[in-house]
Amino acid sequence: MKKNRNIFGKIAIGLIALLAITSCKEDPVMPDPDFSYVIDDKTVTFTNLSTDASSYSWDFDDGETSTDENPVHTYAAYGDYDVRLTAKGDGGEDINKQTLSVVKEWPAIAIDGNFSDWDAVESLYSGYGEASGTLSEAKVTTDAAGSKLYIYLKGTINAAFPVIQVMIDADGDASTGWQTPDDYASNGAEYQFEYYAIDLWGGGYAWNSDEGVQDWPWDIDITVDPDNGDITESSGVVNESEIEFVIETSLMKNPVLSDQIGIYFWAQPEDWSNTAGFLPPIYADPLESVKFFSFQ
Repeated sequence: MKKNRNIFGKIAIGLIALLAITSCKEDPVMPDPDFSYVIDDKTVTFTNLSTDASSYSWDFDDGETSTDENPVHTYAAYGDYDVRLTAKGDGGEDINKQTLSVVKEWPAIAIDGNFSDWDAVESLYSGYGEASGTLSEAKVTTDAAGSKLYIYLKGTINAAFPVIQVMIDADGDASTGWQTPDDYASNGAEYQFEYYAIDLWGGGYAWNSDEGVQDWPWDIDITVDPDNGDITESSGVVNESEIEFVIETSLMKNPVLSDQIGIYFWAQPEDWSNTAGFLPPIYADPLESVKFFSFQ
């Protein structure tokens, strides 16, 4: 009988030890989702930094998802996106949300007469002045805030053709704004910038919305500075063939621009106010269709 009591005692000690071991076993750990990312234009490469997880689910906030551990995703449009990573494991699941700003990187342009920084900018117009005009190429870019338009023009720019006209369809809709006569490209421009490339000053004007006015359908938009005007910076004409300057779109009377604007240029021999109210002569014909510049 004493022997049996010893056996029962050993069994009891074993059970107590087993319970002690079981009680010391940790509960499953809740996953800790985390990630980093690198943005290259519209393509985002994600690096998963989660711990205690065995599966993952990504929501890119554009209708697309992924279950890859380290996905690479390309967005169709620039913008801010709330990316959610759901990490699942034995301890459950948790979500990490981060907001990504997928924005266009604009080239840094210095207004210094050195045009090499324009090499990465595609031409908005190219070759349209070769037949009968003075301008052969135009490039346009902006700053990240969209408050400035950087403009590069190439062609014959000299004392014989000193006036550069810049027409802007600010709402991107050619059916609104100034509807030009037959000898112009119908452009629906809301703004006109007139830049005197030799004297280095300019004037900015807004369409006065009266479709019956054709000889001078523009109102002064912002105060014209006789030294700088609405062109805040300019390289001046280099070798009678190239020029770069900046238009401060933030100074417009109604500066709310659409994501896409229509824009075209021409050069003329003199200020059109000297033509006694008639429309200015066109020595570099605009294209029949106005090219669009996108801020995105």
